[in-house]
Amino acid sequence: MQIITFLTSRFLFLVLGFLVIPFSLLADEKNPNSSFVFSYSLKFLQSFEQDKNLIRGNWQRDDTNIELHITKLLKNGGLEFNYSNSKLIFVEKAGWTDSSDVLRIFFIYRQDDKPGYSLSLNYDAEKDLLIGVYVDGLENKSYNVTFRRIK
Repeated sequence: MQIITFLTSRFLFLVLGFLVIPFSLLADEKNPNSSFVFSYSLKFLQSFEQDKNLIRGNWQRDDTNIELHITKLLKNGGLEFNYSNSKLIFVEKAGWTDSSDVLRIFFIYRQDDKPGYSLSLNYDAEKDLLIGVYVDGLENKSYNVTFRRIK
């Protein structure tokens, strides 16, 4: 029984090989640009990968005078930054990711020694904005926020 199965699978493999190879060669002859199309599509897909350095720079929140100065994005997901606000802020954790081809930065911090505040921002390359959500842990509310690049 095993010998019959083995022979049958070999036979199917040979038949399919003889059918598929000529058709693929024929397709290349009909469309000599097929390799160009494939390489172009790879370049197109790679263009969606954003450069992480796009989020470096100075940013100001639209509705307040809060400023965010991102100086360096580390390979391990960390950030070098300054967060300017009128209140004392202790940042517990900050970082960046580029998952799903979206550049994101996040901050978890305390204000006046009260935990539960966070800021999560996505980079919008078309508009050159950082757009996201600020969560006020004390009041248990979240707010949509936008940061614009400043010079």
